[in-house]
Amino acid sequence: RPGAATRSSCWGRVAVKKSRPRPCGCKQAQQPRPERVWMAMESVAARGEPRLVTWAHTPARGLEACAAAAAAAGYQPGDVQSFSRQTPDGRTLQWQLAYRHYTEAMLPSDGLVPFLIEWAPSCAAFTPAASAPRGIELLSLRAESAAPLEASASLAALGIEASDLLAQPAGAAPCSSRLVARLRTPKGVVEL
Repeated sequence: RPGAATRSSCWGRVAVKKSRPRPCGCKQAQQPRPERVWMAMESVAARGEPRLVTWAHTPARGLEACAAAAAAAGYQPGDVQSFSRQTPDGRTLQWQLAYRHYTEAMLPSDGLVPFLIEWAPSCAAFTPAASAPRGIELLSLRAESAAPLEASASLAALGIEASDLLAQPAGAAPCSSRLVARLRTPKGVVEL
């Protein structure tokens, strides 16, 4: 996949994927709107410029336990749902998600709070992060928040240390929130 990158980080393997809005071809038992564009990708098309919409977190304690703990702490990560799809070589990739990242207006803390993902152990060798082409390295991911207290509380409910992610630029607080990835590419370091 062009634009894919992997690296080991405090959140495990990370895959950065250059995407364009398109309906998902994944199988889900009870998908209420199969034509829905996932993860607020319609906002990228509407703005006409590339940007990071949100990100994924694989909890070390397991997705179901993390989702339950987050709900107990007052953050609703969404229902845990199972998905699968065929890879180009015919293998079945299986995973679970907990998310409520349907449209830009619904993104928790403007996309700074991740959705949760857990890959089936049998698929570890061919997840997108494991099978993506090498050549681009994710150096850092930071979040600039217009509402840092809200974002910090939601991140903490998911077991993520907010200080690892939230960074305010020098000067006044931003009037909008955004994710910023620093990537090492064959053409040098870039920010997206």
